[in-house]
Amino acid sequence: MKDSFLLYKRLLGYIAPYWRVVALSFVAMAVAAACAPAMPALLQPLIDNFNAPNGTAAAPSIAPVASGLMAQLTTWLSHLKHALTNDIRLIPLLIFVVAVIKGLTDYVASVSSQWVSNKAIQDIREDVFRHQMLLPVAEHQKQTSGRMLSRISYDIGQAGSALSTAWIVVIQDSLTIVFLTLTLLFTAWELTLVILAIAPVIAWIIRMASSKMRSSSRDMQSTMAALTNVVEESLSGLKEIKIFGTQAHENQRFRRIGTQLRREAMRVVRVSSLNVPLVQILASGAIAVVIFVATSLSHSRDFSSGQFVAYITTMALLFEPIRRLTNVNSTIQRGLAGAQSIFELLDTPPERDDGTKALQHVRGAIRFEALCFRYPGQEHAALTDFNLDVAAGETVAFVGASGSGKTTLMSLIARFFDADEGRILIDGTPIDEMPLATLRAQLALVGQHAALFDDTVASNIAYGKQDATQEELQQAAAQAHALEFIRNLPQGFDTRIGTNGNQLSGGQRQRLAIARAFLKNAPILLLDEATSALDNESERVVREALVELRRDRTVLVIAHRLTTIRDANRIVVMEQGRIVEIGTHVELLAAEGAYARLLASGEEIIQD
Repeated sequence: MKDSFLLYKRLLGYIAPYWRVVALSFVAMAVAAACAPAMPALLQPLIDNFNAPNGTAAAPSIAPVASGLMAQLTTWLSHLKHALTNDIRLIPLLIFVVAVIKGLTDYVASVSSQWVSNKAIQDIREDVFRHQMLLPVAEHQKQTSGRMLSRISYDIGQAGSALSTAWIVVIQDSLTIVFLTLTLLFTAWELTLVILAIAPVIAWIIRMASSKMRSSSRDMQSTMAALTNVVEESLSGLKEIKIFGTQAHENQRFRRIGTQLRREAMRVVRVSSLNVPLVQILASGAIAVVIFVATSLSHSRDFSSGQFVAYITTMALLFEPIRRLTNVNSTIQRGLAGAQSIFELLDTPPERDDGTKALQHVRGAIRFEALCFRYPGQEHAALTDFNLDVAAGETVAFVGASGSGKTTLMSLIARFFDADEGRILIDGTPIDEMPLATLRAQLALVGQHAALFDDTVASNIAYGKQDATQEELQQAAAQAHALEFIRNLPQGFDTRIGTNGNQLSGGQRQRLAIARAFLKNAPILLLDEATSALDNESERVVREALVELRRDRTVLVIAHRLTTIRDANRIVVMEQGRIVEIGTHVELLAAEGAYARLLASGEEIIQD
């Protein structure tokens, strides 16, 4: 229970910046709640004096002994009751006025509360997205993309429900119950104690239900993440699914997880649905006892008909807010489960960024010193005692079988991961001493699959330089051999290219990625199999663009095509995270070692 309170307190912290609107909402809720007992209170003089002529006093009724502040309230109510007794025609007008006040305050409370909760939900969503972008790559690899997506699409919505409808119900109905209970105590405290006797039992039922619903809600989150992951994988692998004819398999996989989600949802429904009737039965029993005692009391004491009806009506009004409070518990528990997931993410440390050395005029010399790295949970190291010096402006190609550590090396340069041992230096400065923004500003990346966004051609080229001019965009496109096909697009540079550039061919996507690298103009270029997925004609055009891009830059290239490798100043042959050979294409062929064997097998190096 303490954890739930702290969790909800932290969640409510998101509404703190909007405290003025929160205060307005709270006042409106309080006024609306205070109107609840006013309606039955107006019934008492109406019933007691309905057949009495104007000016005839009603029969006296019992009232508790009041003192202090309650005495002033009693006096005021007595004057009001006396006025209503003398002229009951005022009562319909007062009923209408109370209804108008309650309607207006309900509207203000609802709109202001929803405004605050929606602002808080937006802030939470932005915090989660921002933090996901700051997390280390290793953290993203530990969790499925479906789990990351479900936090935005599902968990935040669940947490938001605890800040919107649930928040309104909890505050307003709690205030309504307080005002109604005070009215009952003020009228006949002996009878009210019967109702209050069931409060501990109701609290115990709600607490037990809360524990079960929180657990089920957490299970639902995991299942929803799995469901999201299946959908994402199926959509991204649609071509493979169709070509291998595995639609039935994917449908079955989706059905299995969907069935599990339905069962967990029904578990929550069963607990919630049982929770409400139990509370209703207890409340109904208490009401039955109260009515029995009240009927006896009305014969033995001066308990007027109007007071009796007003008391029973007020007591009946308690039933609905208690039911809503009990029912909203399931919403709150789902919200707290969502909040727990969200805060676990927000509490995950971002990637380390404590460097202070900002380099100026980087030449691009790179040095790898005794580099060692092992992926978490892997038995074998990806890199072991890796040593290499790359001169500024040099092009170095890395070749080797899959798993030899080539891509890992690229990731370590960009500090997507930090080395377990050893270090990497750029122009003599260790990269972990540089701010991440400074380090990555020196790097441009062109990978096998260009990461493009559902935006215009211009926006994708200018992704790393948002303030680029039209002339700079055209120059970068021309250098990437992309200007001709861009001009043939329906809106030229303003043409939207679809999700991940699916409106373009593979060669066109790669040329946009190269244009982006030209525009960034970084001194160090990382090429990770940038031409391996292209046909020969597209590969020729892209290779020509890469020749331009490599000029006057330090280039580290992973490639399987012989033409790309042959152009390198040096070729580094890797096996199991170690360097086994270094030399030019001619030197390595003459040595008849590992490189020559790769070339002869044709498995790792494509003969152009």
